[in-house]
Amino acid sequence: MQLSPRLRAGIADQLRWSGLRPVQEASIPSVLAGENAIILAPTAGGKTEAAFFPALDLLHRQPRPGVRLLYLSPLVALLNNQEDRVSRLAGLLGMTAFKWHGGVGASARKAFLADPAEVLLTTPESLEAMFIHGQPVGELFGHLRLVIVDEVHAFAASDRGAQLISLIERLTACSDEDVQRLGLSATVANPGDLGRWLRGSSARQGRVVRPPGATPSRTAEVVSPDHPDALADLLGRVRHRRTLAFTESRADAEEIADHLRRRAGLDFSGSYHSAISRDARQTAEDVLAGGGSACVACTSAMELGVDIGDLDGVLQWGTPGSVSSLLQRWGRTGRRAGRAQHTVMYPKTERELLTTAALLSLAQEGWVEAVRPDTRAYHILLQQLLSEVLRRAHTPDSLLRAVQTSPAFSRIPEEERRDVLRHLVAHDLLAQLGGQLALGDRGERLFGRRQLGDLIATFEVPDSFTLVDTRDHAEVGQIELAFVEELREDLAAGLPVVVLLGGQAWQVTAIQDRAGTVLVKPDQSGRPPKWAGGLPRQMERALAWRHRELLSGHPLPDGLDQASAELLRDMAARTAALFGSRLPVTGQGLTLVWHTYAGTRINTTLQAALQPFGAVAADALQVSLRARDETARQAALALLASDWSAWSAEERHALLERVRLPRVSKYQVHLPPAYARRMVLDRFIDWEGTLDVLRGSSEHREAKAEQRGG
Repeated sequence: MQLSPRLRAGIADQLRWSGLRPVQEASIPSVLAGENAIILAPTAGGKTEAAFFPALDLLHRQPRPGVRLLYLSPLVALLNNQEDRVSRLAGLLGMTAFKWHGGVGASARKAFLADPAEVLLTTPESLEAMFIHGQPVGELFGHLRLVIVDEVHAFAASDRGAQLISLIERLTACSDEDVQRLGLSATVANPGDLGRWLRGSSARQGRVVRPPGATPSRTAEVVSPDHPDALADLLGRVRHRRTLAFTESRADAEEIADHLRRRAGLDFSGSYHSAISRDARQTAEDVLAGGGSACVACTSAMELGVDIGDLDGVLQWGTPGSVSSLLQRWGRTGRRAGRAQHTVMYPKTERELLTTAALLSLAQEGWVEAVRPDTRAYHILLQQLLSEVLRRAHTPDSLLRAVQTSPAFSRIPEEERRDVLRHLVAHDLLAQLGGQLALGDRGERLFGRRQLGDLIATFEVPDSFTLVDTRDHAEVGQIELAFVEELREDLAAGLPVVVLLGGQAWQVTAIQDRAGTVLVKPDQSGRPPKWAGGLPRQMERALAWRHRELLSGHPLPDGLDQASAELLRDMAARTAALFGSRLPVTGQGLTLVWHTYAGTRINTTLQAALQPFGAVAADALQVSLRARDETARQAALALLASDWSAWSAEERHALLERVRLPRVSKYQVHLPPAYARRMVLDRFIDWEGTLDVLRGSSEHREAKAEQRGG
């Protein structure tokens, strides 16, 4: 099936394209046939047109009023970036596009509602706001035909993904068509699973569109942590070029931006992360997309697909938390024909060097983390129930029906959904009056009209203060409340307080609690600045295990400098004695360390099991115990050598009860306690994986015992 003559003529005459890219050729038959699809291609590989060309052609062939195509983006910046592009594509067939988010003026929104564009570009949060604020959703989307989800992998495994798929299902209920779903992604290991999740209640067939030869050429350089001046090396690589320097924390981004500004001699240097102002982020995007020498020190906020053109290089200060993250950053380069994607990596410690090598090794083999959408999202169920009640009147049964098709709730039985609803009523978040549900008094205080932002955005937004320059009252950026308290203590002690933000040092002059502002001025004191760091991400089992493999003779990845390779070989020699068993343990006195290389979730499970015996700590590679006494030490060893698969339900429950429950959602405290606990355990515990690790350890010990007996 081919595109219509009018669209083909527009592509040739107006876009002046001589042909289509492989992913675009591959997607056209599937989309025109009405199939749901996951469309895979490298960054800047043409995925947007691969979805929009056939989608717009379908709408042109079947014209109907209202919004026919909804494009959902994870970032407002990406919406702004795509607006002109999508409008031009829609214009090829005489259609229009409109973006809807918080920065769009009321008059423009009013004009859109009076005469809707065929294509609407928005975010899940803005779409949620349309439901809650009483926009005519049923009329707007009554003939919705397609949904395109950009960067679908970035959504799927998060709370925003559970919200997004639930909103798509609610929109489908408004439409008189089976809404076709198209997901765009550059890096995903399990596109079939992702496609089934995005498909939801749609009866359409599904397909993964991945043209042959879609894997780009990649090269990497790793600078050893023993380098005498790695920062000077980085600064030397950015001069006269357009580059990004990725970091793992805002603190590092600000420190590097400060060095860039003072020493690199660039036309532009700055930082880019969630705490700087929107204007500062826009300036960085505009500069990178233009000409001249520029380097921006950034966090993962720059990973996703805001179009800043083809860069000369990407540098990585520190170590990304996942292969997926590394590939996203790598993909910022190599967009010009005949050029490979290239990155230079600067691990800061031996441990970071080993992780860098593990990341590169798996990436060079074509491995990437699987995306696991949440199918038991109790907290998003609660949020969607409240959102629906704010949208329109419901009975308990109609309210549950309104959210029943979301894949985010597919593992929540009907009775548990009713439990959540009963809990909301019992705790006055909802009230039942004459058979109809409405917000209760407590619900009004927490989520009523003045607090709607807490329902619109599912992700946790930390309380923050705005930094304001006293010279011109301009916003510099935001800092978290916890950090403000630290600054307050220094101010009370009469100390000069300096923070780095926007690549510049600022001296704090006052904290205004009622206004939520921190007054600052450019720093002249030279005092070392401070900043608040972030939390590490979870590490997958396969990535953690590759650390062990590299220490046990697995070939080192390409790209290591000589010093890095020698350091890794030295680390392997120092740890060679560890790997005589599947689950090696070392110790001195009452301290035991299990070198599991099993990943964050399995090690968290082991940590909980060992808590009765003393103080336990765990990361992705090991679990350590400081036993209370020798009896506890021996009991811990015996526990990990036992057959966990024979544990009773009571024993397993006792282990899980010991898991510390961090706050992972602002809705967590409003759930029935058992469901709140289950929601957290789903994220942090891997019982089956733990059994597998321990089973492998037991099998290895049995084999060694047989060898000794022979």
